[in-house]
Amino acid sequence: MNVEEIKRIKAKSDGTTLYEHTCMVIETGLKLLQSLSLSNDARAFLNKHFLQSAILHDLGKVHPTFQKRLNGDKYASIRHELVSVWFAETFLEIDNAVLFAIGTHHKSVESHSCKKSLSMLDLNGISVSIDEGAYLHDSEGTMCLETLQSWLSLFSAEFIYRKKKLDKISSAFCYMFRESKQKKVVPCADERLQFSLMRAFLQAADHLASGGQIEIPDYQMISLDDFQPHDKSTKYPFRHFQEKLQQWKGDAILHAPTGSGKTEAALSWVYSNQAKGNRLLYLLPYTASINAMMTRLCNVYDRSEVMIQHSKSLNFIYNELCEEHSNVISNYTELEHKARELNSLSREVYYPIKIMTLHQLLRIPCHGKGWELSMLECQNALFIIDEFHAYNAFLTGKMLSTVKIFRTFFGAKFLFMSATIPNFLLEQILENVYDGDRSRIIRPDSTYSSDASVMGRKRHHLICHASENISQYIGQIESDLEKGMSVLVVVNNVKTCQEIYQAIDFDDSKKIMLHGGFNQRSRRKIERFVTNTEKNLRPQLLVATQAVEVSLDIDYNTAYIENAPIDSLIQRLGRVNRGGKLVDYSGNKIMANVHLFEEIMGKTPFYDDQLLKNTWTVMSQLNECNLSEDDLIQACNEVYKDGYSQKQKQDYDLGWVSTSEFLDNWIAGICKDWADEIMDQNNQKVDVLCYNLKDEYYNLVEQNRYIEANELLVSVYPYHLDKNDYNDNLDVWIAKELFYDEKQGCIEKKQDCYEII
Repeated sequence: MNVEEIKRIKAKSDGTTLYEHTCMVIETGLKLLQSLSLSNDARAFLNKHFLQSAILHDLGKVHPTFQKRLNGDKYASIRHELVSVWFAETFLEIDNAVLFAIGTHHKSVESHSCKKSLSMLDLNGISVSIDEGAYLHDSEGTMCLETLQSWLSLFSAEFIYRKKKLDKISSAFCYMFRESKQKKVVPCADERLQFSLMRAFLQAADHLASGGQIEIPDYQMISLDDFQPHDKSTKYPFRHFQEKLQQWKGDAILHAPTGSGKTEAALSWVYSNQAKGNRLLYLLPYTASINAMMTRLCNVYDRSEVMIQHSKSLNFIYNELCEEHSNVISNYTELEHKARELNSLSREVYYPIKIMTLHQLLRIPCHGKGWELSMLECQNALFIIDEFHAYNAFLTGKMLSTVKIFRTFFGAKFLFMSATIPNFLLEQILENVYDGDRSRIIRPDSTYSSDASVMGRKRHHLICHASENISQYIGQIESDLEKGMSVLVVVNNVKTCQEIYQAIDFDDSKKIMLHGGFNQRSRRKIERFVTNTEKNLRPQLLVATQAVEVSLDIDYNTAYIENAPIDSLIQRLGRVNRGGKLVDYSGNKIMANVHLFEEIMGKTPFYDDQLLKNTWTVMSQLNECNLSEDDLIQACNEVYKDGYSQKQKQDYDLGWVSTSEFLDNWIAGICKDWADEIMDQNNQKVDVLCYNLKDEYYNLVEQNRYIEANELLVSVYPYHLDKNDYNDNLDVWIAKELFYDEKQGCIEKKQDCYEII
């Protein structure tokens, strides 16, 4: 094949030629290389080998079988990337990392753990005599030295040709493309890490170029003015502990109360540690808090640099686009297409700032989908882990082991932030991650007035109700509301939430629920209502589950709360009298009454019974006390004074070990399908449609508004479904036992329901 013939070869079904696509991959990759904060060794390695991998990665598309596939022949099938490997290995002296990246830039290595992996049949197509290979049979003369020479003549990169023609590609050569054999032929772990680095970088450049994203946004260096605390008219000075973080280099553990300005503290730490090419990854527990943090960070960084990444991010992006085009929406299909493009881009190495759940990080050592791409972003990255609960011992162990690996081998820096971290867990972090270095801890210092105002302040008056539950105090809640007080009720499961909400007789326009039984459409409206920038327009009564605990900027006058682990209780208290500014009719500062109930309505299998008992014992000793932040810290330490229980310790150790072996067992190019399932918070649940929304769902599908249709679904446990509930025509589960109410969410006829969000 001569030069003119090869320049006409198509790479994409849209008519993009192989030459055009390859040039775009090269351009994108070179820009990406400049935008990432890589180690010197990684940068040097990619500088040396990227051009060769980019030039050769799609050369196999010259094969006639691939061209037939592009032209619509659905029976034509060939692994073009392995034809590319055939060209490179047969005629050139090429580094194995380049060959590996080329051969696996579409599929993972041959494995039983991933559906989208190379097969033995694929590999057998090249691991035979050069003159008899399966790919050669239908090549019509395209697989030859002339084709390679014509192609390479279009580029300026240097290649070394083999002095003697290769007679055979051995099966041993193909071992590096097999999970079970890779360590045998590539025993050096550092070399396998280079395989992953080369593969991920080629994939990143290829994906971005294919999506037309040649320009890569750079990290925008922030100044103190960008995030200084302020209201509409006044800027306020930073607190002392925030100023300390503005000079802090490296990892830190911030232990500070809810409402003390931890977000500004986090940005202070970023300000001190930021560098050209930074990647900032902000980790939060729940999607609601992630969406709220997105808004906050977009007030600091340009919107084009910031993206969220969680299970419902497509909905967030789509609705953001709908609002942007609210006056001119004429084609929802175009908006859906754009939203899917942006959501896909959120999983690429593109945005310098991402806000995500902790689970997204923990997918990496589990070899979840795209783990090697994520590794590119993790090198020298800044991580903020904002609130994590001690009671999930397995995830805590997995998290700390992951942090240690990322610090040690990838140069990442971490800021832990928590209002609830008990001493025993703090010691675990210091010992296992920071080799006992206690200087990493930062707390507000009460010798400074700015810090003392948040540490010594008392905001809550605790009233403990032994052997009682919230339903017994409906009348008192109604009385508080009639007095004009804003009331927060927090319970531990959806069914209780619905029952309490219905029992409280109050103006429907001024009360609302927030729990996991709402679909995405309702959830979005509720969150906006609850966090309205005009505080007088927020609901006077909020009845909620765990969803209110973290990073929702809400502030209530009083609260009625079911007993829960101490970590959760401290977060719930943080949504009451948040700024400590509650006053009486005379303008005098007063405490906010917080009612804590020992008796929990409904089931709570997600909480450890002994932990609940310990929490109640400690909190009941503070009955009728005005609580300071120090009181809550001491209470947390008292609950966890013996550390984890034997069962929790086993879970912690299991989480630690499952990740600590990550580097030792490094296999480049593998993917574990189960990893995405096990790390998904809702992996046990199924998205279903309540039967009364069927017509609306159908109408939206008819209009090609698929994202909006899917926003009508709710996540439930499979036991709510009957095998006959699946609707083939709509391709969705329609639950005949579930009714959807806009005010209450998903309502079921069955009695045994528990859920927590």
